[in-house]
Amino acid sequence: MPAANINRGLSHMWKPIFRTLLASTTCLGMSQLAAPRVKAASADSKTSLRTGSHGHVSKPTVQSNAAPVKVAAGQPQAPHAMPINEPEEIHVTRGRPIGGGLMKRQTAPEAVNSITAAAIAQRTAAASPLQLIASMPGVNFGSSDALGLTIRNNLAVRGLAESEMGWVINGAPGIDQAYYYPYTESWADNENIADVTLIPGTSRINDPVQSATGGEFIETTRDPSDKYGGLLSYSAGSYQAQRVFARADSGYIGHSGIKMYASYSYTAENNFYGPGRSHRTHVDFDVQKDWGDIGTSKLFISYNDLVNARQNFMTLSQWEKNNAVDNNFSESDYAGTYIPGKTTNYWKSYIYKRTNVLLSLQNEFHLTDRLALHFTPYFHYADVNSPGQTSINPASVYNGDQKIAIDTNGLDLVNGQLNVMSNSNQLMYSTGVNTYLQYRVSKTNHLLFGYWYDNWTMTQLNGLSPMDYQGNTANDDGKYILRSASGVPVAGTHFQESSQINEFYLSDTQSFLNDRLELSAGIKLMMDYVSGTNMVSGPQYHYSQAMFQPMPRVTVSYKINKDMQIYANGMTNMRPPVPLSTYPTSYGVGTGKVVQQGATGVQPEYSIGEELGFRYHGLFTFDLALFNMNMTNHQVATTQILNGANVQSAISVGGETMRGVTVELAAPTFHGLSPYVNGQYLHATTDNNFRVGNDSLPTAGKIAVMSPKFMATVGINYTKGPFFANLGFKWVDSQYSTFMNDQSMPAYKTVDLGFGYHFPSFHMLSGPTLRLNFTNLTNVKYISSVAGVAANAQTMRGLGGTLISGSTPSYYIGAPMTVMMTATAGF
Repeated sequence: MPAANINRGLSHMWKPIFRTLLASTTCLGMSQLAAPRVKAASADSKTSLRTGSHGHVSKPTVQSNAAPVKVAAGQPQAPHAMPINEPEEIHVTRGRPIGGGLMKRQTAPEAVNSITAAAIAQRTAAASPLQLIASMPGVNFGSSDALGLTIRNNLAVRGLAESEMGWVINGAPGIDQAYYYPYTESWADNENIADVTLIPGTSRINDPVQSATGGEFIETTRDPSDKYGGLLSYSAGSYQAQRVFARADSGYIGHSGIKMYASYSYTAENNFYGPGRSHRTHVDFDVQKDWGDIGTSKLFISYNDLVNARQNFMTLSQWEKNNAVDNNFSESDYAGTYIPGKTTNYWKSYIYKRTNVLLSLQNEFHLTDRLALHFTPYFHYADVNSPGQTSINPASVYNGDQKIAIDTNGLDLVNGQLNVMSNSNQLMYSTGVNTYLQYRVSKTNHLLFGYWYDNWTMTQLNGLSPMDYQGNTANDDGKYILRSASGVPVAGTHFQESSQINEFYLSDTQSFLNDRLELSAGIKLMMDYVSGTNMVSGPQYHYSQAMFQPMPRVTVSYKINKDMQIYANGMTNMRPPVPLSTYPTSYGVGTGKVVQQGATGVQPEYSIGEELGFRYHGLFTFDLALFNMNMTNHQVATTQILNGANVQSAISVGGETMRGVTVELAAPTFHGLSPYVNGQYLHATTDNNFRVGNDSLPTAGKIAVMSPKFMATVGINYTKGPFFANLGFKWVDSQYSTFMNDQSMPAYKTVDLGFGYHFPSFHMLSGPTLRLNFTNLTNVKYISSVAGVAANAQTMRGLGGTLISGSTPSYYIGAPMTVMMTATAGF
């Protein structure tokens, strides 16, 4: 691993990491405090984890083919189920994963979808968590890469984008709070993931999420093994893809009750079209302390360094033109060579870099036989540069709205113009703690009360790095930028922003009729304060906004018998405005004119949703959910170019209504075959006309963007003896990319295939496995997702008579057939 990959940005984060690790070490040393934690299921298990809206985890049912794990004499015993919370008991029975691990037995009073470690282990080794959940009901996911190394992707659930969901990894929030995007590929390697769960339309009341108007994504990593061992894996595939993974487990260390693991991976591949090679370096570290009957503490740390040679998004006409001539999209991608004065989109100027450190310390403390305390402190660091290319006239450059003079000596000018890499440098820190108490009031009543605090700080600078005659810059991390003689940078944006979240939550759950009927009511109270300082010249210096929002919820669940359940719920959720595209004012570096007007007083998104569901777990497994949601102050996620740099943004479109139904079905295993199918019908409409200047477009009643009416997935898994295979088919209906519904991306169908063989153990090698995965097996050429939405593609008159020019939406191109072979062995 190159030292530069690790050292880049570390100087920014030593102090906050040291403070957090010191606090974590102190917590790990607190004996007589910890409480039992429900352990993640092993790869051949299936776990139904009750993620109810009322907040507490209830009635997980683990079904496993594995024999019970024996703990060596003298080793700490696993903690018992908490007597204060009877629904947290674990029941172990024999059985196979449902639908090959694509489905679990759920009991929560809302729609919940999961994928198990058993299913993840059969997927492409380098797939990102977003790609792993693409087979879940109602998940609309598109990417320009099959191996999880690109940020050119988009995910929507029930018509709401990934930036409108809550994201949690081991009890800590995982989002980039600048845009509310998750970047899940930076969290953990697939071999360390125990479970991935999606709750569409709402979130658990006790999770630290601030953007969950559209649902919640929950990722849980494995526990360290009880015994010493490890795992080695090597993958190779299309486009010179390579991946190595290595993990070592310590097992229990003496009689300390401590066990840990550390893993390392490196993944790299060439772009399937255009120039460039992307790579990812990742490290996971996990240490767990079992306190016997008292409880458990678990410290998880991950480090990720991603370098993504981005591929250009395209318009619909560009995609159609490239398809017609079959040139592998080369005409519309970034330029592979640099010609001074002619090349305006050199690929080296668009390389995205992101360094992440994520830390969470989960503790569950058994205080009495009725009271348990859970608390999770966390830390998140990110150093990002999302650049692009532009050109400037050195005689006309600005810092904000103030014209400044720069020294052109030593700069490579062409016809009086200077080509520059336009950086979008962001440095972010987030620290916080989520704490809640569970109290068993009586045998049938459980109370939960909690508090979440989060502090986030970021600095952004849109500086310009001069390019030489070869297209190179002095530093590709955004250093050595253009400045005036007095040190003032040429910058369209330069600000510092922070937020503080204080959230209280309370829920009460009461059961009747021997636990067949369960009622729950709860409320969240979120207080969010955002403030910032704009450091470029202009009228805006300091800005701030305070928000307060109560979010009540209620659920009802009734078990008709041991195999059938019906439920209903009413949920409310809130998401504050996107910080970077809402508050600071940005300027053009060559004109000094405002290109994005900052504003305070923007109302947060607010969603009110209802669900009615039915489940059957008998001869087959069947889940049905009817949903209705109304949203106000909806902010649609999109991309935009700011002084040549690619940045995320959001467009306020007013209200939206979403109604539909999702179905999930898995048949029992027959001769090794496990069929699985799901589908969704969605009718999502815009409720308001879209404001353009002093006029508006008649968008009320139009179908919402990125909301295909139909989606379906069909899968079949085969496991017989040492052989295994899986086949997946996905169909996504066409979806609009403009608010006026005058342009849409075509429907598409893809097929994925995987198969492999488990070899007998050999000497020190345990369970060696060889597998081969095909993504987009039929090599379909398709647009995978909308990248940038538009109000209208065609020029038209607004309701007030103004002629409103059209603009062209942009799209991500789906990856062609990609093959990866993986060899894995334990020791």
